[in-house]
Amino acid sequence: MSERLSPRGSDLKRLCDTAAKAVASVVEEMVGSAASGQTVRMGADGTPTKSIDCAAENAVLDTLRGSGLGFKVLSEEIGEVSIGEKPDYFLHLDPLDGTFNAIAGIPFYSVSIYLSQGDFHFGYICDLAHGHSYYAEAGRGAYANPGGHLQVSPNADLSHFSISAYTLRPHSGRITGIGDTVRRIRTLGSTSLEMALVASGKLDAFVDLRGMMRVVDVAAGKIILEEAGGIVTDAKGSELKLDGNMWQKKDLIGSNGLRHAELLRLIGGGQN
Repeated sequence: MSERLSPRGSDLKRLCDTAAKAVASVVEEMVGSAASGQTVRMGADGTPTKSIDCAAENAVLDTLRGSGLGFKVLSEEIGEVSIGEKPDYFLHLDPLDGTFNAIAGIPFYSVSIYLSQGDFHFGYICDLAHGHSYYAEAGRGAYANPGGHLQVSPNADLSHFSISAYTLRPHSGRITGIGDTVRRIRTLGSTSLEMALVASGKLDAFVDLRGMMRVVDVAAGKIILEEAGGIVTDAKGSELKLDGNMWQKKDLIGSNGLRHAELLRLIGGGQN
């Protein structure tokens, strides 16, 4: 299926490509180095901002400033910042999703960008280590470059599900029911990329039970997964609201939609 992005969606996709290339360029020499993991300040989300996070965020913000457009940006590191005299778009940004991986030299980390204006919504994720991008415009489908149109897996057999899953001690038992049921579990370290893998049909579900997922972490992945035919909810099965409140923290279940209710029941959040 050929891309069905609107002209505005195509323009923003090019802007996101430019931002991703800028991030990839500045972090390339930092990946795997001790200096990349130095704490430079506390981020707006209350967690330490590493030097590599700061470099990635500055690369995106500089790209946005040079675009001629206006943005109200909500970013994991800097918090809220305005670009331009009048915001054309509200933008959720995670400049480096998978900081630990990048610092350790593990090639699985990304930049995640979500743009909205009224009923227009656009999500973009770039696998920075490999240059692969995933993107979606509301009502117009989800796509990958390379790869074309994205579609979730057709797998309806829970015992053959391959999923990515996170939990947090001392409540690790919440994942036991799923672990005893599905075929395999992976924990890869970049939420946005893992949601993109579900959207592309390479994984069947993404489960995060840490109660730590923030808007900036999941906004782009949510629209990409949903436009690929999947379902994204919290652990009780309720719709996730992207209301601009960076500080809301949630559990999250994203799947191909075929056994979503069963996944919810296995973690104790679904209806009996």
